Amino acid sequence: MGVVVVQLGQGGNQMGYALFRCLASASDSFPDQFFRSSDKKGKTKARAVLIDMEPKVIHGIIGRAKSAPAQNNRAVWTYDARGVVTGDSGSGNNWACGYYDHGPYNLNSMLKAVRTEVEQCDVFGGFIILQSMAGGTGAGLGAYLVEALKDEFPSSFILCYCIWPYESGEVIVQNYNVVLTLSHLQSFADGIIILQNEQLSTICRTLLSIQRPSFDDLNELAVQGLGCILLPSYWRAIETSTRPVSRAASKGGSESKLSNENSGQSRVRILSDLLSSLCFHPGYKVLTLRFTPQVPAQSLAFTNFTWDAQLKYLRQMFITGAHKELEMDWNIQLPRSAVHDNKQGMLSPAVPCLVNRSVASLLILRGNESEYVDVSGFADDRLYPIWQVDPLSVASSSSMYGRYELATCLISNCQSSVLPASRALTKGYNMLASRAYLHQYFEHGMEHASFDSAFASIEDIVCRYSTL
Repeated sequence: MGVVVVQLGQGGNQMGYALFRCLASASDSFPDQFFRSSDKKGKTKARAVLIDMEPKVIHGIIGRAKSAPAQNNRAVWTYDARGVVTGDSGSGNNWACGYYDHGPYNLNSMLKAVRTEVEQCDVFGGFIILQSMAGGTGAGLGAYLVEALKDEFPSSFILCYCIWPYESGEVIVQNYNVVLTLSHLQSFADGIIILQNEQLSTICRTLLSIQRPSFDDLNELAVQGLGCILLPSYWRAIETSTRPVSRAASKGGSESKLSNENSGQSRVRILSDLLSSLCFHPGYKVLTLRFTPQVPAQSLAFTNFTWDAQLKYLRQMFITGAHKELEMDWNIQLPRSAVHDNKQGMLSPAVPCLVNRSVASLLILRGNESEYVDVSGFADDRLYPIWQVDPLSVASSSSMYGRYELATCLISNCQSSVLPASRALTKGYNMLASRAYLHQYFEHGMEHASFDSAFASIEDIVCRYSTL
């Protein structure tokens, strides 16, 4: 089953290159979901479409992909030139320029490149969209393309992997851009994973001992959790067992999954299984990734990896809504009762320290004996709304993940996912009230009603999560 990765804008293309490097180096062979068979020259092609309104970044990563094997002896792969769409001028961080100008003008060439890649899949599994939410191409053009893809491929799954800008500000109009982008993705994408630049930089400095992280450092960290989810894994039971147990019966039947003949487990299908288990309700689509461990390369030889320690830290990160170990407050504990007080959610400003609640979660374990680890603590009823009957799905793989002997990744549809949106909404309203920079959007054909609709949509999202 093939999955097509669409890389949008400067940030999306750089992150896409890091993702394919991660997938190629973290497994013994090329995952056929993301790479297709070698051409006549012995090159394996990434299932990718590269789109940017300025050609410089795309030409740069294509050159890096071609020269990488000779530099570091990694597996040989490259991009297909038919999957490249570029323009002559960028969007100038203007969401309206990307959405109303570049989107319609380049629609046919973008869809042609996408169809060419989709036709290379024996069974098409959906799209992963990589984009930044602060600028014009990744955000504006990206929102337009997601709408077009949903119209062109209505039965296909679309997962958006979005980089959220620094809170201190990368672009003066970034609060407008993120609100507009998120509101459109909420309507047309099947799932939206938000990754914050602020968190990536802090993890690099505090946990990985990289005091001045480069773009490559940030992108490598950004795709670490995503790669852990996308590589092959197999359903297992939540409770500890002496034998791996298939979850096919509880997740749609054995006919809906690929069989693992050696272990009797059923293979997780990306993206259908992931999105159907996490984003089954159309009002809850915003996801967060948490990955452990985060260890500097020079410390790996001296690190003792254990499942108990990793799961203990990851569970407390989940409870508190933290994204790294140093943010955790060990004083925050689950309430005694599974019946929640909806007036006191994590998003309530009157109560600063409360439990992060989730609609659903998917836990993936990679490493030796991962199929036997007890993860019942992540299925605690107090972490989920009272109407949720099957909140946790668990998958595992006995293979080590890259340089880590043991690795865990938790992707959750939780309250902490929309905290950045809540803050951007407040700042955006302040700008909107003074009509700051609106003329830059209006000159490309955008109307004030589009702002009103987008802000109302984000308000609805934040309100919905606050009542979990």
